[in-house]
Amino acid sequence: MSNINLIDCNEALASIEGAKRVVTAMAAAEPQEFFKALSLDPKPLRGATVYCANPSKAYECFLDPACGMAFVVMFLTAPVRAHQGHGHLHYAPQHLSQWVDHLFALGEVDVFWGSCTPPDERGFVSLGPSACYETETRRRAKKVILEINPELPLTFGDTHVPVHEVDAFIESPHPLPTIPACSSSAAEEAIGNYIGELVPDGATLQLGIGGIPNAVAKALRAKKHLGVHTEMINDAMMELAKLGVIDGSKKTLWPGKMVGGFAYGSAELYRFIDKNPIIELQPASVVNDPYRIGRNERMISINTAVEIDITGQVCSESVGHKELSGVGGAFETHIGAQRSPGGRGIVALSSRNKKGESKITTALRAGAKVSISRNDIDTVVTEYGVARLKGLCVKERALQLIQIAAPEFRDALTHEARQNAYI
Repeated sequence: MSNINLIDCNEALASIEGAKRVVTAMAAAEPQEFFKALSLDPKPLRGATVYCANPSKAYECFLDPACGMAFVVMFLTAPVRAHQGHGHLHYAPQHLSQWVDHLFALGEVDVFWGSCTPPDERGFVSLGPSACYETETRRRAKKVILEINPELPLTFGDTHVPVHEVDAFIESPHPLPTIPACSSSAAEEAIGNYIGELVPDGATLQLGIGGIPNAVAKALRAKKHLGVHTEMINDAMMELAKLGVIDGSKKTLWPGKMVGGFAYGSAELYRFIDKNPIIELQPASVVNDPYRIGRNERMISINTAVEIDITGQVCSESVGHKELSGVGGAFETHIGAQRSPGGRGIVALSSRNKKGESKITTALRAGAKVSISRNDIDTVVTEYGVARLKGLCVKERALQLIQIAAPEFRDALTHEARQNAYI
């Protein structure tokens, strides 16, 4: 590493003193040394705005308004969502494919601070498991600082950076953030089985994380020649690839490749993607572009939701006024799949929430954010069945959604639908 500018984290922070806008890498590529150092000494960046996504933990600098910075989170996670809107941490709603354009529409980015693999013999590093906005932002930022982490997987696609384009490197060996394994409930297993029947052999998948996506993956084990074009590559996809179910042989865009914007999951997943030529990471502006998504024949997008009203409005990012996560790529992948020959956009949700209330409602909660409009809705699945809403009138939608609501709520939903002249 003698031919790179290797400094410690405090030196790096001092070198960007006075910067006004700093963008950091996300998820497993999160620059942990940066946030730790900033928590100890925020003075170099007082008055700055720091942008991040999918924070793996609530760093001290996120919680202390006295640090003098604003933190803009592009996707809320469990460790930080309770702090959104309190003090100086705020969520910025925007589609995943538009993050970079929106960042630079607000002005220049002074610093991109991310993570990378050790330099190779050709003078390149890899940004590892994330290319969502990192690769495009670092090309346009005034200054680039990368934390070298030997634990980071080396990935292919638009992730390689010549060392001469990096202003400074920091040594930062540490375990990567992981996502705990998630089991599926009986309702989620039933949803997975219904969705499994909707996925043909040779389909290309977009799939998230959690109990429902895991159940879907289990239901797909008997399928053949599936492909991947997804914002996030996860453990469920890895398992299907290891079983030979996913081989990408029928894909019409990037055949043979598992295409994603980032990978996030277990340590086993990071080992799986390391130096794996079938993994292709590209920016979200590419991966989540609905027109590109639609170029995959038989594209099936599966997203989850918090609630849906009986006319087809989907909320996937808040519980009423309380911000929960973010829209991410839900809208883009849902409509992109519908542009695909033989494609389908699926919204999957259990019929009841944790309190036993119906997730299919006459009206969304006050303050609920519409993630997928009723104008764009395609297919909805609960443990009670499948409702294909695309092209239907309001009456037909309401009747179909009531049929897949939990049985104890159907009479009340029908009564309310009649009161509001939906049926």
